[in-house]
Amino acid sequence: MYEGLTQYLGNILPPRSGLWTPDEFREAEAAAAASLEYQTGRSWRPLVDTATAAQVLYGAPNEWASWRRRVDFYDEGNLIWLEADVLIREQTGGRRSLDDFLRSFHGGPTGQPALKTYSFDDVVTALNEVAAYDWRGFLQARVQSVAPHAPLGGIEKGGWRLVYTDAPNLFMKDGDTANKTATEAYSIGVVAKEDGMLADVIPDSPAAKAGLGPGMKVVAVGGRRFTLDVLRDAVKAGTGPLEVIAATADFFGTYRIDYHGGERYPHLERDASRPDLLSEIVKPLPTVKPKS
Repeated sequence: MYEGLTQYLGNILPPRSGLWTPDEFREAEAAAAASLEYQTGRSWRPLVDTATAAQVLYGAPNEWASWRRRVDFYDEGNLIWLEADVLIREQTGGRRSLDDFLRSFHGGPTGQPALKTYSFDDVVTALNEVAAYDWRGFLQARVQSVAPHAPLGGIEKGGWRLVYTDAPNLFMKDGDTANKTATEAYSIGVVAKEDGMLADVIPDSPAAKAGLGPGMKVVAVGGRRFTLDVLRDAVKAGTGPLEVIAATADFFGTYRIDYHGGERYPHLERDASRPDLLSEIVKPLPTVKPKS
């Protein structure tokens, strides 16, 4: 309700207001969905535990973040509320949406600010007042239970699907530029820093199977001194296996990454068999003139 719902609103309000294009909204959703899909810690840690452990996870290092999970209640909460929005629209034939829930649950009379507490039951009741559905089961399954895969129902029921291509994802590209990293999590399975340090290695990925792990420092790729561009070019070539020289403290080793697939970045692709509800969600709302 706090981080998750506000994260969802933070993603839909920019395209509604014209600050983002619909394509930029979809790129943001794709980047978040892929990141969560590749959180291998999903196999043992439910989403609720990332909130319970937030005070620890905020200060945790990047290494082993995929296996440990991050503060995933932000982006995963966004996907959960996207799915809730899509479900409400489906259940009501497009007559109602999550906007109606927001008006009834967070709205109220004008005047001085007031403290208004709420419980899980209050959230379920308010959702049912907008559209009858098993909201209790919906939320418990997505928050309290271990889920090996990210909640992609909102994307898929909204008329799109998560795919991977060799075209860079806009939000990931900006993030890598700002952080001076190369995110090859969805190809060989690493996130590398500018100095060659592996910020994370996805368990069971080609890089992990080759013996690479978080905290190791790559010094050469394919016989060339490591740079982020050298790593990207080697992955892009897709000729594999990639031969990597990496250091652990004072020890060096050669690792062969059995990967031939080229670059892989997440995007949303239109599914014409379903109505395009995602585009409906980010349409600008009618302007409401204030009462005189």
